[in-house]
Amino acid sequence: MALLLDPNYNPISKYELAKKAGCTPSWVIMTIKNFEKQGIVKGLNVKNSRKLFNIFDKMRPKKQISRSYSIYQFDSINKLIELLQKFGREYAFTTYTAENIIQKYLFSHRVDVYVKKEELEDWHKELTKIGTYGGGNIRIMVSTQDEMFNKKQIGEKGPWIVNMPQLISDLYREGIRIHILKKLFRSFRNQYASLVGGRFILL
Repeated sequence: MALLLDPNYNPISKYELAKKAGCTPSWVIMTIKNFEKQGIVKGLNVKNSRKLFNIFDKMRPKKQISRSYSIYQFDSINKLIELLQKFGREYAFTTYTAENIIQKYLFSHRVDVYVKKEELEDWHKELTKIGTYGGGNIRIMVSTQDEMFNKKQIGEKGPWIVNMPQLISDLYREGIRIHILKKLFRSFRNQYASLVGGRFILL
């Protein structure tokens, strides 16, 4: 579902979609057929992105494992990005920070970053070297399903952000309503397309 909603991916066939998603072709064929009956897609073209997004969002776990840290020595997000990249571990920004990296419409009061579960303790050691654990302005969240799937890098050496449906879902769970997100991402699509390429699907 994330791939079908992703503005940077145009699947050529169901077999290619299955390979990209890491599932069996039979599962993709069955799922697409089910979505077609509901009027969500026609072939591999999304016809009702709002309905598809609702299914995607409801499938996500309700609770997220996370840790918060207080790190106030950085006067800009760019310096924090440089630090995270030096750690040499996989990550993806989401919510306000990911949106701010692109267009800076939302007030970024907290940095949210997805990391791999097996690297959580490594992140903890690095972050407690430069800040304190508990509360604060940085939240490290464990990727439990597909949160880091098909993440996007901004530029050749820039920061990584989650894919578009994941970002919209995370902002929605922060309390930002769909009608606001529609207006927000209507302006977002041009910047996003120019940075990572591809089409854009509005909810």
